[in-house]
Amino acid sequence: MRKKLFYLCLLAFVCFNVSAQDAALTNKTLLEMVETGFSDDVIIAKIKTSDTNFDTSLDAIKMLKGKGISDNVLVAVMNNKDKTDSKNIAVTDSKTGIFYLADKNPVKLLPSVFSGTKTNTLGANFSYGIASAKVKSVINKGQSANVIYSFSPEFMFYFARKSNDFAIGASNWWFAAATSPNEFVLVKLKAKKNSREMVTGKVNVYSGSNLGVDEKSIIPFTITAIDDFTYKVVPNAQLYPGEYCFFYQGTIPQGGFTNQSVFDFSIQ
Repeated sequence: MRKKLFYLCLLAFVCFNVSAQDAALTNKTLLEMVETGFSDDVIIAKIKTSDTNFDTSLDAIKMLKGKGISDNVLVAVMNNKDKTDSKNIAVTDSKTGIFYLADKNPVKLLPSVFSGTKTNTLGANFSYGIASAKVKSVINKGQSANVIYSFSPEFMFYFARKSNDFAIGASNWWFAAATSPNEFVLVKLKAKKNSREMVTGKVNVYSGSNLGVDEKSIIPFTITAIDDFTYKVVPNAQLYPGEYCFFYQGTIPQGGFTNQSVFDFSIQ
């Protein structure tokens, strides 16, 4: 009788393991492993080697903490979430660009082209040329077609993995020329009724011209490397309702390409 009971328990254990290997780890799985008595090292190793589907919202993390999940395990859960998000998009050399996550679904940011530039010479005239005149690049329409309904958006940057096989075109050359989000800046645009503007330079009668985005409009962000070609970008502060864009400031490749576009979006 005891021998039969032993084999029944062994069979149940094997079936549980097979089922656990097939199913993705969830918050419920973590709680079950803690209740069973597994150590943090075992749980973290399981997280790193398994498919996962964790809920990492603030309320969910608070619940896990209250149920006895250690900080070390919670950190592993958050790190694994970054990798899971990056796998939501099939990355190939033909699929590069900037994506934002909307309810865990990746949406690509489509670039908008500058419609022209203008220079405000009024202040320079009043100061007899001592003050610099700002050069502003203009985008048509008062609101971007890329609308994000979150004050804390998360972005994924995907760069070309094989430059030899990457066909550079007018819509993707940024991601062959650049190697990381450090070559981009996040800019708050000045929205008007039928256009959006950003300062892209200054002109002075005495000191000449100076190209570059106005530092006052630049928003810092944090970069998390997923691998050598994939990065997660999160603004350091909440983005309040308004118009924004990612602007490339790196070296422009040869071949007639010019940086006349931005990856714009609207926070609603």
